[in-house]
Amino acid sequence: MKRFGIVAGAVSGVAALAGAGALLLGGAVPSNAATEQIRTVASSNSTASTPVRYKTRFFLHYDEGNHAMAVLPTTWRDVELGDWQARFDDSANNRMIRFDANYNYKIGTVTALNRKIAALKGTRGLHIVGTSTVGMNSTNHQGRLTVSTVVYTYKSGNTTRWVATRYVGLDGSKSADVEISTAGSPADSKVLGAVINSATTSLALAG
Repeated sequence: MKRFGIVAGAVSGVAALAGAGALLLGGAVPSNAATEQIRTVASSNSTASTPVRYKTRFFLHYDEGNHAMAVLPTTWRDVELGDWQARFDDSANNRMIRFDANYNYKIGTVTALNRKIAALKGTRGLHIVGTSTVGMNSTNHQGRLTVSTVVYTYKSGNTTRWVATRYVGLDGSKSADVEISTAGSPADSKVLGAVINSATTSLALAG
């Protein structure tokens, strides 16, 4: 895992990051629905009341400095959760993105994905939109990424929530090094797809 220092390739259009150079990999049977949910991110965020703007954010704060960085929405509030976990909240629109930067390097991304799907059983109103495993290129010195994603919706009270959870192997690894999840309204799925793709390709960890 390479240390971060210089952010390569500032985001001029998040749509350009969505699945750029992505190839379907062996392991999970890909679902077109999941792939489209993540990759199809219009250049205009038509469902958002205010366009989402991005900048490099540093997080996972420890005494020796920040252990992670990614290109994320400028105004979303950083909530440090401890144990290599952080969340960025857009409370005005009830949406977020969360990172676990030390997930489980001992298992592959596809195994992590399958375990997540199994853990979701019994969730009220659960609908699995689909799954996919793809290769993506890091824009921030992390090499080739292996990315396994599940997209699903569920019921929270009278509200339907849209969620994308993915497991990322860095530097050519197929291990589940990082878990990234984003959630919000189904109407915001394109915005959230842009956010998680930007986070995935621009993420860098110190180590």
